[in-house]
Amino acid sequence: MLRLSRRPTVVAVLAFVLLLAACSSAEPDARVVRKAVPTSSPDRGPGGGSATSGSEDPIGPADPAVHATLSAWEPCRADFECATLTVPRDWAEVAGETLELAVIRQVATGERVGSLVFNPGGPGGSGIDFLRSFSSAGLPDGLDERFDLVAWDPRGTGRSERVDCTTDEELLEPDLDPTPDDQADIDAIRAEAEAGAEVCDREVGDLLGLVGTRATVRDLDALRGALGDEGLSYVGYSYGTTIGMEYLRLYPGRVRAMVLDGVSVPGVDPIEDTLTQARGFERTLGVYLDGCAERPDCPLGAAPKQTLLDLVDRLEAERIPASYALDTPDPVDREGTVGPGELYIAVVSTLYSTADWPQLDRGLSEALADPPMGRTLLALRDSYLGREPDGTWNDDIDARSAIRCADQEARSEQPEGDLSYAEEWAVELPFWGAWFGTGNPGCWGTPEAVDPLRPLEPGAIAGAPPVVLIGSTRDPATPYEQSEDAQRIIEGSVLVTYVGEEHTAYRSLSDCIDEPVTAYLVDGTVPPAGLRCEA
Repeated sequence: MLRLSRRPTVVAVLAFVLLLAACSSAEPDARVVRKAVPTSSPDRGPGGGSATSGSEDPIGPADPAVHATLSAWEPCRADFECATLTVPRDWAEVAGETLELAVIRQVATGERVGSLVFNPGGPGGSGIDFLRSFSSAGLPDGLDERFDLVAWDPRGTGRSERVDCTTDEELLEPDLDPTPDDQADIDAIRAEAEAGAEVCDREVGDLLGLVGTRATVRDLDALRGALGDEGLSYVGYSYGTTIGMEYLRLYPGRVRAMVLDGVSVPGVDPIEDTLTQARGFERTLGVYLDGCAERPDCPLGAAPKQTLLDLVDRLEAERIPASYALDTPDPVDREGTVGPGELYIAVVSTLYSTADWPQLDRGLSEALADPPMGRTLLALRDSYLGREPDGTWNDDIDARSAIRCADQEARSEQPEGDLSYAEEWAVELPFWGAWFGTGNPGCWGTPEAVDPLRPLEPGAIAGAPPVVLIGSTRDPATPYEQSEDAQRIIEGSVLVTYVGEEHTAYRSLSDCIDEPVTAYLVDGTVPPAGLRCEA
């Protein structure tokens, strides 16, 4: 269900649901600078080993760092420094054109172990924005003392060369009906998808086919070498775990320590993967609805799921007015309406963390009032799709679609996909089934995947130090079962379990999680097997 569109209709928004981690607002001062200096020398290998240790790469070079340069670090607000990593645009043609990636770091304040590289997920999330927010709110104690904290905007995203097909004006337009009921709905989806594919091909060109995860993994190894680290220390959240697992597949001997939180296993069949996630969101929505009786602000009454389904029907029949203003020095007014598309996005945006459930209560209360109003629901929808505090929009939705489609071979025959999945899944999953079931397998109108992700069998990843996996038992976006699958795939890995609804847990959510995971990152002490931490 992943494909590109000029505005956030069903043919683009469903891709945006996948694997979103806790990304923050934009920081405009993290920028690309171009004073290049050499990276690490060609003979530097991880852990004292050779630079070519690890699995054979059928496309890229044995040592990506040889083909990259890192600019001098420059101050870029507060105590952060920014630089530019220049890498081959196409790793299959390392002598060809180059591509610039924006990098940020916060230098260790104490006895330095090395660099600790973060990826916040997405795909398409800005590492620069994430690190700036995370270092001030959410960073587990002790990391900033022992590590240079490092992040980057992966190819296709943020301040790096990015995929950007959708204008701010298009993101303000009403969403199409995401669950088509008739030919008119299908025709609208097709028209938007056709226009979007044409625009993206014209505006972005060959970059669409060069932003896949395996290219990003080569960029990451080039960054490791450029930072002077023999072994990679890495924390990946959500889709960032896919990057981590692909790094382990290619370069297991170049890992010093790796934490994968909210695991998304690469190479899974896209339809199977979508159904698994739909079940996760239906399960978490059920927990939210079951708790309505205990929350005085929940407006859904004695039959909360039916009330919510009835609201979908009402919005199918008639959109409701919605407006809000951004709190900026020059207030930005947002005038719009809310229909079923906006409702689905607003609901999904609040299910990643129980801390957001009061916002959903408020939004549903407004929508069910007399007269109805969609202020909070529209604000939630806009924020989820990338609206920044200053009223502009980031490019995450376009980057996410492009990256996901570069990673999978399957392509839908039509933009709406095989609608039999929507009908079938709706029986099992009354709220999310039709929404997730539309568009599968996705990626209509996108270039052929030249370096797609392949499935990983149990035991397929070996030769790395112990890897720490973290899974939340009721995580809707990356269901716990994927963490269990990853433990079987990665030999010697340890699974730490967080019992709760949260999407990702290593973020000052629980000392039971933070303390043993931080100790592992600092000195290699592996958390005890079977560790479970209660919410």
